[in-house]
Amino acid sequence: MAHGTIYQQPRVAPRAGETIVTSTCGHNCGGRCVVNAHVADGRIVKISTDPGKWNPELPPLPACARGVGQIERTYHPDRLRYPMRRTGPRGSGRFERITWDEALDAVAHELLRVRAQHGNAAILDGSRSGSLSMLHGRGAAKRFLHMFGGCTDLWSNMSAEAEIFAVHMTFGAKADYKSSGREPTDYVNSKLILMWGWSPADGTFGTGTQRYLKWARQKGMRIVCVDPRRTRTSSALADEHIFIRPSTDAAALIAMAYVIVSEGLHDQAYCDRYVLGFDEEHLPEGAPAGASYRSYLLGLNDGVPKTPEWAAEITGMPAETIRRLAIEFGTTKPAALHCGYAPGRTAYGEQFHRAAYALAAITGNVGIVGGNSGVSNGATGRAGIRSLPTGSNPIDARVSSPLLADLLARGKAGGYPADIKLVYSAGGDLFNQAPNAGKMAASLDGIEFIVAQDHFLTPTARHADIVLPATTFWERNDVHTPWAGAGHYAIFMKQAIAPMDECRNDIDIFADLARRVGITGYNDTSEIDWLRELTKDAVDDFEAFMDKGVARFPAPQDAVAFAKQIRDPDNHKFSTPSGKIEIYSMAMAADPDPYGLGAMPPIPTWIPPVVPDVRYPLSLCSPKSRARTHSIHGNQTDLARVDPDDVWLNPADARARGIKNGQKVRVFSAHGATVLPARVTDRIAPGVVAIKEGAWFTPGDDGTDRQGCANAVTADRSAPSGATTYNTNQVEVAAVQ
Repeated sequence: MAHGTIYQQPRVAPRAGETIVTSTCGHNCGGRCVVNAHVADGRIVKISTDPGKWNPELPPLPACARGVGQIERTYHPDRLRYPMRRTGPRGSGRFERITWDEALDAVAHELLRVRAQHGNAAILDGSRSGSLSMLHGRGAAKRFLHMFGGCTDLWSNMSAEAEIFAVHMTFGAKADYKSSGREPTDYVNSKLILMWGWSPADGTFGTGTQRYLKWARQKGMRIVCVDPRRTRTSSALADEHIFIRPSTDAAALIAMAYVIVSEGLHDQAYCDRYVLGFDEEHLPEGAPAGASYRSYLLGLNDGVPKTPEWAAEITGMPAETIRRLAIEFGTTKPAALHCGYAPGRTAYGEQFHRAAYALAAITGNVGIVGGNSGVSNGATGRAGIRSLPTGSNPIDARVSSPLLADLLARGKAGGYPADIKLVYSAGGDLFNQAPNAGKMAASLDGIEFIVAQDHFLTPTARHADIVLPATTFWERNDVHTPWAGAGHYAIFMKQAIAPMDECRNDIDIFADLARRVGITGYNDTSEIDWLRELTKDAVDDFEAFMDKGVARFPAPQDAVAFAKQIRDPDNHKFSTPSGKIEIYSMAMAADPDPYGLGAMPPIPTWIPPVVPDVRYPLSLCSPKSRARTHSIHGNQTDLARVDPDDVWLNPADARARGIKNGQKVRVFSAHGATVLPARVTDRIAPGVVAIKEGAWFTPGDDGTDRQGCANAVTADRSAPSGATTYNTNQVEVAAVQ
C-alpha cells in the first residue's frame, strides 16, 4: 500500500457555467501531462494545463501544443462518428454509413470464417499505441484476440526494441528498459551529461525532463550533444554539439572505449568486481581466447585497433574530437551517458546500445549517484498500477514489427507463420508507421478483410472493409502513468463529455463482438470498478484520486538504476547469467540468433550497416514532430503550424543539387518517393537529410507520396534484435521542376 501519497488538483477554479475536468493525453508520446477540459453545455470550450510553479521535488506537469491541440482533434470535421462499410476500391476512402449491428455482425462473421478456413494465425493484430492507457488501450484488442484463440503478433517494440534487447543482455532478463536509467532529479549530481541521439525537447522523455536538464545546467553541469541534427535540446542547453552520420554511432562509442582503455582511464577495480568480459581475465568459462572487449578494442584478434582515426572514416566525426570526448568522459566523475532510441533504430541498433552500456560500465558510471547506465529512461516503472489483463496468445505466431510489409506481401512463401487473411487494427496506423508504406499498400490483395477501430480515416483505416468509430479519452474514464519512468505519479482521466454521436469505447465494442463469436467472460466489470482494481496496489484513496486528478507517489530509494547491485553486489546481483554487467553476453554466446533475424556477437561490435549505393548518397533520419505523436494529429492544420513538415538539408548538399530553401523537392529511394519543401540549414550534418516521422501517406496516381511521409522511402528490414531500422536508409533529393 502506498505511504505518503499526495493527491493534487492541478487546475484553477472554474468560471460560472463551466466545469473543469482533469485528464491526460491517451497517446504514446514520451510525456504524461495534465490537460484540463473546460466544459460548458456538454462541450469542451477550452483546454488548460497544470498552473503549478517549477519545483524540483514536485514538478508541475504542463502540456505541450499537442495537449492543447486536443480540442481541434476532438471536434475535427473528419472525426469518425458512425460505423461504415467500404464501397470503393481499397484506399479510395469511399464508405457508406451502416448500423452498429450490421458492422459487428459483419466483423464477427469474418472472424469466424477466417478462423475456420485458415486458422488463427491468419488473423493479424494490427492494433498499436494510438490509444494508450490502463483500461482503454491496446490491451482491449489483445484480450479479445487471445480469448478468440490467438493471432499473429507483431512482437517487437517499434520505438525501442534494440534498447530492450541490449538491456536484457547487458543488465539482465529482469531489468526493465523503462526503469534502467535514472530519475531526472539526479541530473544535478552529474558533472557531465553526454546526450547521444537523445532530445527530450523534440521526442519528450518525461514531462519535466527538459526543465531538470536546464536546472542542472544552471548548477554548472556540462552538456555535450552527439546527433546528426542540432536538435532543440542541443540548441537550448548543450555546451557543444558534435555531428555524426546516422547508423555509425556504435563505431564512435567503440573508439571512445579504445581511447579510454589505451590511456588507462577505465576503472579497472570496478570492472574486476562488477563486469563480465571486459578483459581476458574476466571471461566466462568456455569463452574462446581473445573474446574480451579489450582484445576487440585493441585489435588483438582482427588486427584492426578501433582508434579514433578508424572511427572518423566511418562516422564523419573528426578523430581529434572523438579522442577529446573520450578523455573528457573518462576523466570526469561522475559522468552520465544518456542515449535516445534513434541510434538504435538502425540495421544493427543493438550494437549501439550495448556499446553505450559498455562505455558507462568501464568508466564506473553505472549505478552511482550522478552517473547513468547509458539507458534513456528513468529508474522506476509505473508504481504498481496495472493495465487490463490480456492473457497470453494461445498460438506461437510472431513476426518482427518492421517486417509487416514483407509479411503481407509473401506470407508463408517468405517463411512467415501464415498467410494473413484478416487484419484487426484498433488504435493502430501501421500502414503508415511501419516501413515501406508503398509496399504495404501494394500487398493487400490477399487480405480478405480489414477492420479499423479509430477516430479518423487514417492511412490504415482508408484500406479497411469496416470502420468502427471509437471514443477519444475525453469520452470515457481511465488512468495513466508516466511513460518513461520520469516521475512518480498517476493521472485520473476523468470523462469530460458524452461519447460523440455513435462512438463507443474500445472495450465495449470488443465485449459486443465477444458475445457474437461465443466468447464468455470478456468483460463483466464496470469501468470504475476496473480502475479501482488496477490501481489498488498504488492508490490508497481512490475517491480522492478520482476527484483531484493527480496522485503523487513517493520517490524510490535510489534515483539511479542498479544502485543496489553496485552498493551490495553479494546480496543484489544483476539478473544476467553471471550476476554481473555483461559486456560479454553469455546468453548471446549461447544463442547468437535468437529470432532467426541474423547472428549477433557476444560483445559490442561494429558491423557496417549498408552497402553504399551511388544512386542514393544521402543518409535519412526521421526524428519526431512536435505537432504529432507518431501519426496522431497528422490531419490537424492548426497544430501543424507548430512544426511544419519539410526535409532538412545541409547547405553544401543543397548547393550541389541546385536546391533553394523553401523549394519543393522530391525525396526518393529504392522503395518509393515523397514530395515536400526543403529546409536548407546548417543544423544538419553534411550527407544527411531529415524528415519528421508520422505524416500521413497520401500517394498520387504515380505512387509518389504527396505529404512528406518518411515511410514512403524506408526499407522493410529488421535488425537482428527485432528493432526497426528507420535510420538506416539511403535517399536522394532533387528539386521539383
